[in-house]
Amino acid sequence: MRYPPDQKAKAKEAILQAGAQALRTNGFNGIGVDGLAAAAGVTSGAFYSNFPSKQALLEGVIESCLGKSFIDSDTGSVAERRDLLRQWLTEYISVCHRENPASGCVMPTLSADVARAGPAVRETYRLRMAELIGKVSAVLGGNEADRERRAWSIVSMMVGVISISRAMPDGEEANRAIDHALETAVSLIG
Repeated sequence: MRYPPDQKAKAKEAILQAGAQALRTNGFNGIGVDGLAAAAGVTSGAFYSNFPSKQALLEGVIESCLGKSFIDSDTGSVAERRDLLRQWLTEYISVCHRENPASGCVMPTLSADVARAGPAVRETYRLRMAELIGKVSAVLGGNEADRERRAWSIVSMMVGVISISRAMPDGEEANRAIDHALETAVSLIG
C-alpha cells in the first residue's frame, strides 16, 4: 500500500501535538512512551519511528510550542503592537489559562522538566526563550537594556503566576495572584 508523500510528516506532527498536550497535562515523568503513543493514536513503534526517545519529543515540543502564540512583533504601528501585547497578556495571565494546562503554554508546565533534561533540550529552550524575549522587547519602548529587563520581567511574571496559581487551591487568593501579576506586567509595557 502506498502512502501519500507527506504521510510521515503528518504522522510526526500528530504525535508532536498529541505529545505536547499529554506532556502539559502529565509532565515529562508522568507519562511514558506507551501513553504518549496512545494519546496520538499510534503504536509505540510508530512513536519511535518519528522520535528516537521521549527526550527528543520534549525537544520537539519546546521547539514547536514555546512562544509560538505570541503576537507578531513586526506588524503594525508600535501603539498597535503594544495593544496586542496587552491583549495577549490578558489571555495568558488568566484563570482560563490556569485551569486549562493541556491547551496552554508549555513554559509553566514543562520548564521544570526542561531543567532536568539533557543539553539539547535545554539549548532548544534557551534559543526559543531568547526569541520570545526579543519579540516582547521589540514591542516595548526605551533603551535596549531597559526593554530587555522589562521583557524578562513580563515573561517571568507570566510563567510564574500561572505555575504558582495552578499549585494553589482554586479560589480568591489564586485569582488575586493572577490579577496582580497581570496588572504589573501590563504596567511594564508603558
